[in-house]
This record gives sequence, C-alpha cells and structure tokens, in this order.
Amino acid sequence: MIYGNNKNKLNGYPSPLASNEEKATKEYGLEYLKTMYYEWHNNGDVYFRDLKMRYNRNRSYAEGNQDVGKYKDLLDVQGDSSYLNIDWTPVSVVPKFVDVIVNGMVNQEYDVKAKSIDPIAANKRLEKKKQMLGDMLSKDFLESLEDETGIPLTPNGFVAQSSEEVDMFMALNYKQNVEIALEKAIEYTLDKNDFDEVKRYMIRDLVVLGLCAAKVELSPISGVKIRHVDPANLITSFSAKPDYKNIRHAGEVYSMTIADLKMQAGDEFSEDDYIKIAREYAGKNNNPVNYGTQAYYENGNETYDYDKFSVNILDAEFITSHSLKYEKKENRFGGYSVNKKPSNYKKPKKSKTKREDIGSTVKVIYKGKYIVGTDYIFNYGMMKDMPRPKSNLSETNLSYIIYQPNLYKMKSRSLVDRMIPFADQIQLAHLKIQHVLAKSRPKGAAFEIGSLENVSKGDGGTFTPMELQEIYDQTGNIYYRRIDDEGQMTGAMPIQELENGIGRDFNTLIGVYNHNMQMIRDVTGVNEARDASQPSSEALVGVQKLALLASNNATRDVNDAYLNATRRLSQCISMRMQDLVNYKGLHSMYSNVIGDTAMQSIDMMKKLSIHEFGITLDVAPSEEEKQLMEQNIQVSLAQKELRLEDAIMIRSIRNIKMANQMLILRRKKYKQEQEEQARQASEQNAQLQQQSAQQSAQLKQQEMQSEMQIEQSKIQSKTEAEMQLKQLDYQLKEQFEQAQHERRLREIELGNLGKEGAANIQGEVRKSVQQQSAMNQSQMIEQRQGKRGPLE
Repeated sequence: MIYGNNKNKLNGYPSPLASNEEKATKEYGLEYLKTMYYEWHNNGDVYFRDLKMRYNRNRSYAEGNQDVGKYKDLLDVQGDSSYLNIDWTPVSVVPKFVDVIVNGMVNQEYDVKAKSIDPIAANKRLEKKKQMLGDMLSKDFLESLEDETGIPLTPNGFVAQSSEEVDMFMALNYKQNVEIALEKAIEYTLDKNDFDEVKRYMIRDLVVLGLCAAKVELSPISGVKIRHVDPANLITSFSAKPDYKNIRHAGEVYSMTIADLKMQAGDEFSEDDYIKIAREYAGKNNNPVNYGTQAYYENGNETYDYDKFSVNILDAEFITSHSLKYEKKENRFGGYSVNKKPSNYKKPKKSKTKREDIGSTVKVIYKGKYIVGTDYIFNYGMMKDMPRPKSNLSETNLSYIIYQPNLYKMKSRSLVDRMIPFADQIQLAHLKIQHVLAKSRPKGAAFEIGSLENVSKGDGGTFTPMELQEIYDQTGNIYYRRIDDEGQMTGAMPIQELENGIGRDFNTLIGVYNHNMQMIRDVTGVNEARDASQPSSEALVGVQKLALLASNNATRDVNDAYLNATRRLSQCISMRMQDLVNYKGLHSMYSNVIGDTAMQSIDMMKKLSIHEFGITLDVAPSEEEKQLMEQNIQVSLAQKELRLEDAIMIRSIRNIKMANQMLILRRKKYKQEQEEQARQASEQNAQLQQQSAQQSAQLKQQEMQSEMQIEQSKIQSKTEAEMQLKQLDYQLKEQFEQAQHERRLREIELGNLGKEGAANIQGEVRKSVQQQSAMNQSQMIEQRQGKRGPLE
C-alpha cells in the first residue's frame, strides 16, 4: 500500500482499517510518525513555535531571569544605558509565588492504597465480613458454653460488637496478601525511580506551564521505570479531556548523538544511512557544516566525524485496532479444532468440512522512533506487555500520564500566565523607582544676592554673600538689607528653602508596585496568609485561618491535577507489576522486596496476575481539617464521651472521612460501655442493699434467738433452783426426821441412865440439831442469792 496516496489516509494519517500485516511494516509506522510530528509542528490551533515560546517565557519568569529588553523598550532606552544608573535585574516576584505553591504541594503527604476489585477478591472480602459477623453474633453463646465446659471456644483476636465496627474494620484494617504485596511493590518502584524529584518537576510544570506529564515503561533490565516528560517536547493528538485519556497517540521530541543512535538502532541502519542522516543535520543543532565521512580510530574504536552530531528523535506510540481471526473447523472424528488465521484470510468456497470464522478486534499499541526530517524509523513494532485492565482485556492505555487542568481547545492558562502582566508592571515600577532615586537632589535654598551684598558688620566692614550663607547654615540666622543700591525699599526675601528630595513620584510608584502585587495575589489566590508575608497585626487568628483556607481552595485545581496524575501513574505501575512474571530476573528482584521470604513473595507475585486493582491515594488531612478534627476530639474528651487511647487512634487515621466515622463509632461505643457500667453498678448496688437487708434480718433473728435462749436459760435455771430447793428441803426434812428418830432412841436410851443425864444429853442434841438446821438455812439463802452453787 502506498501511504503517500491520500486515498489511503484519514485526516493525513494512514488508514486505521489497514490489515495487521500492513500496520506492522515500517512504512506504515514512518508515515504515521511523520504525520504526527508535522501536524504538531505546523498546526495552527496549537502552533509548536508559539507553544515553545510561551513555555520558555513562563519558565524564564518562574526563574526570575526574563528578558529585560522589553522593559528598555517601554522606558524608551536606546543605546548605552549606563548613565541611567539603573540595575536591570528582574525582581523575583513570580519565583516567590511559584516556590510557595510548589513547596506546599510537594510537602503534601499521602499513601498509595491498592484494593482488589475482581470477583475473587470480592468473594474473599465478603467471606471475611460474614465470619466477623458470625463471631459477633455467637460471642455470648460461646462464652457461656466455654464457662460450662472449660473448653476454649471463643475466637482469638478482635471480635466486633456491632455491624458498624465490622464495616470500620474492613475499611481500615482488612488487607489481602496480594494488596499488601502490590502496595509494597508500588512504594519500592516509586522510591527506586526517585519519584520525589519527578513529582517536583510535575508540580512545577503544572504551576508554570499548566500541564504535567510522565511516562511509565517496563524495562527487561531495571523493571518499571518512571520518567518525567517535558511538556515543551510533548506531542499528543487532540484531547477534550484534561486527563488526555481519549488521545490516539503521544510522544516526545528529544536529541541524541548519532553515536547513541547507533547503539539504539543496532543493525537497522547501514553506515550510508548514517551519512545521509548526518548530511540532513549538518549546520543544525550546533552541528558543523563541514565533516569527514571516512572512519578513523580513536582509543581502538572505529569513529566518524558525524558521530558527535546531534539529531532530533520523535519517540512515539499510537493506539490502533488489531484483528484477531480464528477458524473453527470440524474434523472427521466429529469434533472440531480452532486455528489462528491471518487478518486477510478468507475461508475456501468449496470445503469438505464445515468451517466457521471466529474473530474479534482489540486495541494494540505500536511504538517507534522517528528521526525528524528524514525517512528513517527504528525500533518500530507492536509493544510488548501492553498495560491492559483485567476487566476489559480488549482495551489498553498509552505509557504517558498527562493532565492539563482547565483545558479548552488544547489550551489553558497557567498560574504564571496570570502573573506575567502584573509582574511586568512591578518590574517597570521598580525600574522607575530606581530612576527617581538616582535623579533625586538633597534639600537646598535659593539666595537673593542683592539683599546679601554690602551687609554691614557694624564695625565699618561688610559681609560677603558666602559668609552670610555660612552663618545661615551654622546658626539659622540671616543678615540682609532691604534697600537696594538705588536707595529703594525691596520686598524680596533673601533666602527661599528648596524642598527637592524624592518628591511625590516615589510614593506614586510605590502605590503602583503594591497594587500590582495585590493583583498577583488576586489572580492566583495566594494571599498574605500563604505567601509568608507579614499578616496584619489587627487580623484575628480565625480570620487568618479562613484566608489560608481560601488560598488553598484557589489552587485546588492544580493540587487535584497532581494527585490525579499520581494516582493514574500508580495504577499504571500496578498493571506493569502484573507483567513481571514474564521476566525471571525482575520477578526475583521484586519478590525480595514484597514478601517476608522469597518463596512467599513469588507466590504473591504469581497471584497478582489474576487480580485487578483499584488504586486510591489516602491523602493526609489539611491543617484546617486536622484542627477541626482535633476540636471535635477535645470536645468529646471534655464531655467524657471518648477515651484517650481512642483519641490517639483517631488521630492516626489519614482519611478524614474515616476518622470522623471512627470518632462517631467510638463515642457511641464508649457511651454504651458507660451505660453498661452504670447498669452493672445499679445492679451491684441493688445486690448490696439486698445483702444488707438480709444481713440485718439475720442479725435481728439471731438477736431474737439469743433473747429466747437467755429466757429459756433463765426459766431452766429457775426450775433447776426450785428443784434443788425442794430436794434440799426434802433432804433436810429427812435428816431432821432421822435426827428426831435418833433423838427419841437416844432419849429412850438415856431414860434408863437417869433423868439428869438424859436431860444433859437431850440439851446437847437439841443444840446440835439447831446449829445444823441454821447452817443449812444459811446455805439455802446463799444459793438463792447466787453466791453458792448447788448443795451437796
């Protein structure tokens, strides 16, 4: 196919309907890349020279080294300007604002989070959630069963107490192995490619040029590579979206020497081809016009004069369709086979077996490097390991990550573009202030010589005008005469003060300077609270915080653009990581970083290729969000609605939305715990009161029992005493009767002895009996009084 023929082109590009074999030819790639370059270089809508000049101008202003020629023209300065005594060095106003914005965004902290969104991971996540809900519902039953049996049945680890805790745990703590592996791999890749420096370039490009770009590649030697792309050298197709997701092609123009070209192209070009390339670039890119074409040896290597020539290379890639064609053919055994066929294959009209065409179309990426201004292309072909989302394998994305906020017809105005008109006015005011200062004169006086001549000294002599000026300078007094030489009175004052000095122009220029400085703040949104200027001493702290918040909101589109590019870049890394399984050396290198052991890491990496991931950036909260969250925490702590350890955990959560949800959950849980404690305390108090009542009743009962026992003891003692008295009385009566009986017997006995003897004996016996009776009566009285025990 002849691609120079307009019939085979679409908007100047070779036809996308060409066959797979035609697209794989260098002629197709050369025609595509040539059209791509010249469209970019000569397009009236996005004219390359205008774009290049604007980018260079913005960068010169951002560095504070813009051309001062325009200021000389505005001041109508021609030729030698040394006599003006002016320092033409630009005022570094724009660099200050650029540095404030860039450094503020560079210091922003965030974590790259990976979440599996494929059905396999979703099922695992659902199973884990169901398990936690089951543990929560069976916790009380298992604890009671464990207490009864003594067998440990409750699950180890965290057990949620509510469904909200389950949701919070799944959002903050649950991570699958493949997710952890991928997050570690992304972190390692960013660190290995010095992404801190790349992101500084990207943020600065957004502020200065209004556009940022980076490229993610998979190198068989060094793995995933991230490289900053200079927007001044970037070539893309038309895009209506700020993220450039709908572009068909992208590339960049850079320079390399022919010696480097030989290393990259290998044997794709002959030495005659390199001579033709050198002839095209002779006198360009600071290359010499005259050079030799004969080889010579330098340090043992074959060298040519043109090896040091600098040539322009368009390194580009484009997306096109690719036909997949298969034929389903029946065999003689009743089965069928499926065979791949060329894209232009047509089944035979007469076939003994049944045939069926099976085909589909997928998007593929072709890449190559075009030597600008020539008909040479090298390293052209279909890209290997194209990044494809697992959910839609027919789609693919270019290696370039581009973002241009506020895009309209491929144009946008950066923050520096807004500053430049006012920065020019500030520079002019600064130059004029220098000019006014250089032309300023000190204060002086005008002297009327006629009034100062022939002024008498009073001793016959006269003062000269110079002597009178000296007296005036030293004392402030002046001597003069009011009569002129003709004897006429004159009303002229001898001295008039001359103000001179800087004059009113200086204050006017200072006002112009300050006005344009304020205009820069107005158009960029970077106010005094953010640009490190001295805030007003009368401004309240809350007012300053609101001013800072308003400034951050004014530049939020730039910050969102950077975060969007970073998220897409991390997502591109994740897709590239899934292709590492095809490279043994890279697989081992990354495996040592991802897992605890090499074998576990290898298993994780193998699993990555079956998962699809959603990449998010967990951005650290801003100072305003932190202060608001801290205020909520302090209020909760003051009202005793939150524990200190809960406050520490909430402060560690980066996601402000999740932190607020955790605060609500912890407050609710702590309130429930307090209510449970209050209920338990109430129950314990009731139990104590019940125990106290029981103890009081027991004591009262014991007291009554003691009183009854004492009363019974008294009755029993009284009864026993009466029994003893009766027994004693009986014994005494018995003794008395016995004594009486013995006495009678004695009397009878003594009757025979004589009346006198009998009477004496009878008297002694009666006395003895009486004494014995008195003694017994005395013992009975003492026993009744408790002074004596029972009688024997």
